Amino acid sequence: MNRFFVFQKIIETGSFTKTAKELGYTQSAISQTVANLEKEFDLVLLKRSRKGIHLTPAGHKLYPEFQKITRQYLDMKEMADHLKGLETGTVRIGASNSISRYWLPALIKGFEDQYPQVHFTLYQGDYDEIKDDILAGRVDFGFLKQTLNGGLKTIPLKKERLLAVMASNHPLAQQKIVSLQDLTQQSNNIILIPEGSHSDVTLAFDQIGVNPHIKDQIQDDYTVMAMVEAGLGVSLVSELMVGNSDFKIAHAATVPEIVQSIEIAYLNQSSLSITSKNFIHYVVTKKEQLP
Repeated sequence: MNRFFVFQKIIETGSFTKTAKELGYTQSAISQTVANLEKEFDLVLLKRSRKGIHLTPAGHKLYPEFQKITRQYLDMKEMADHLKGLETGTVRIGASNSISRYWLPALIKGFEDQYPQVHFTLYQGDYDEIKDDILAGRVDFGFLKQTLNGGLKTIPLKKERLLAVMASNHPLAQQKIVSLQDLTQQSNNIILIPEGSHSDVTLAFDQIGVNPHIKDQIQDDYTVMAMVEAGLGVSLVSELMVGNSDFKIAHAATVPEIVQSIEIAYLNQSSLSITSKNFIHYVVTKKEQLP
């Protein structure tokens, strides 16, 4: 049992019990591993309270170093597997609803066909959460829009267009293209999906000098489309989500057009395992085939 890996897993899960279950050890074995680690460094690294497990000041200082050691250890294990003719490892990915649903299944299937020993862990969230997961080391890399990738290394993939969505009986429902100004004038509520504060949408309205009436902000795309279907407002949703949804809603391109550039983002090369690097390379080779 690698003690640094165990420690990192405790921080990720926030629980000794969950860590023991995920790693297949007893809770007492996990507790003893942490106790031995604290004894080795002669420092208290974790504190427990009713609110959960938290790093002590010393733990905060040492945790990034533990993450580096864990990554090095996993890389050595992967390298050993390569030498034995195997392709193993776990790829941890951060992705939004649309990418998780419409990009990743085919990409993971294609990669696993080549490397059946590889495992995937998917962390779903909005763009802000994905970026936080990358910076915290909870994921190896994530799919981010370009305007949110500051401080990260990136690889451009594809442009994602946002479409205006509205109830089927909305005054603009029969139009294939609508202006953002008309959308605002014909609607008493713009429902925003606040991924990264949905800066691309608010910027588009700012650029034409329109101040939309934003009443609701909903995190989940499907909930947004359900609300639109119920006539509670209009919204701007990823074309990927709209084109594959079963909701009885109308959609239209917008003027001006709102386009988000989607990129693979990661902290640095040293934060990536060999398996993650291989999967990223595979994704890039398939980017022209992405829907």
